[in-house]
Amino acid sequence: MRKMALGILLVAGGALVSSALAMTVKEHVESLKSSGKPLVFDIDHGMYTCSSCEPEVKVKANGDSFKVSGHADYDAIVVVVKSPSEVRVVEQHGGKNRAFYSYSVSPDGKTLTVRFSDYSGPKEKGGMYTARRVGAAPAGAHATSGSWQIEEVSETEKGEGASHR
Repeated sequence: MRKMALGILLVAGGALVSSALAMTVKEHVESLKSSGKPLVFDIDHGMYTCSSCEPEVKVKANGDSFKVSGHADYDAIVVVVKSPSEVRVVEQHGGKNRAFYSYSVSPDGKTLTVRFSDYSGPKEKGGMYTARRVGAAPAGAHATSGSWQIEEVSETEKGEGASHR
């Protein structure tokens, strides 16, 4: 009986921790949009730096998983440069993929389109947002680099536009 009660407590406790960690990507993006704070990141000399992340994230952009600390909803991050205009970022928690972001910049360099999939909850959520450039990229940095102000946010159906799991 004690083992069963302990098992129930462990499962319930795990569910509480899981739900506490599951701040969805869309909620995070909406909070950035409403706060008016721009996204600030760059990929330069093989390093990805997210200055608007709290705390700041700085990892190699080589496709490997790197541990990060201080983030409630992820503990590792993977950054892959897909092309001169596209980057993929994967957030991981507890060794599992939690969220995927595909960043692509328009040919004129003024608009960033981000498609995302969020696996932090019981069902996959997805969506996209667009942002306009409000700060230039450092000289020689990847085209997605710079400061971006989020403008439009939309949610998509499960799996639409991104099957990265």
